[in-house]
Amino acid sequence: MKHFELVRNQAYLSFNDEDVIIIDKIENLPENSVYQSEYVLVLICTAGKIQIEYDGNTITIHQGEIFLGVPGSMLSDYMISPSFDCKLLAIKPTEATVSRALHTQIINSTLYIKSHPVAQLSASDTEAIFNYYNLICNQIKQSQHRYKNGEVRALLNAFLLKVVGIMDCENNTAESDTTLRGEQLVEKFVWMVNEDCGRNRLVEYYAEKLHITPKYLSTLVRATLGHTPTDIIKVVTIKEIERQLRYTSDSIKQISAAMNFPNTSFFGKYFKHNTGITPNSYRKKYCK
Repeated sequence: MKHFELVRNQAYLSFNDEDVIIIDKIENLPENSVYQSEYVLVLICTAGKIQIEYDGNTITIHQGEIFLGVPGSMLSDYMISPSFDCKLLAIKPTEATVSRALHTQIINSTLYIKSHPVAQLSASDTEAIFNYYNLICNQIKQSQHRYKNGEVRALLNAFLLKVVGIMDCENNTAESDTTLRGEQLVEKFVWMVNEDCGRNRLVEYYAEKLHITPKYLSTLVRATLGHTPTDIIKVVTIKEIERQLRYTSDSIKQISAAMNFPNTSFFGKYFKHNTGITPNSYRKKYCK
């Protein structure tokens, strides 16, 4: 249990060196701590409820609801009801588990899902989700055979497509006529922004790296994601600043310099303009 070693659980399944982790029943949850996920997290609440801090926002997941967390997200400060129980799947988005098409779909929906991480399951959705869940568990438990890895990967992809579809059903982003080449460029752009953690905030910077014009990059991103490149850069930048304010002891000046702002005054104005609160006020609010 390299990644979930504090969750002691007899109903624990691991596949492909913890590329996939399934916890069928939560027992003996660890003390509250900060966890930055490298997994796609799917939590299906089967009883009670759980409240958790997700990327600085408090969310509550009730019985009959599903939570989808995207890689890179911060989770902390949970509270659970006495009757709480759930099914938890943690899926690392590697070539061994997630197809390129599904990886692109998750990226396309990331901004929407980050702000809408919880959805109510209908009766038909619940039946489909648990059919996939049981098939995945049963297949992982099977002894190794020639086609096992491929079968597990296919089931995981079908399961995640169903989950993303449930989460994204209210996202009315227009259908895109973007070519495969365009989708690959957008995927690479989003990956680069997340890799930089918002330290580079100019659309021109990424366009140059991708060997296209800023205008063309904006067209591709709008068509594929329904947002501007600046929107995406801003979301990643603010999340990274919030992470450093909450979980590091670095001074405002140090964080400003680390994030490549010209000075602390500009840094403060940028943060307040996008959050409605100053960096100092944010730190006092969340770091009591």
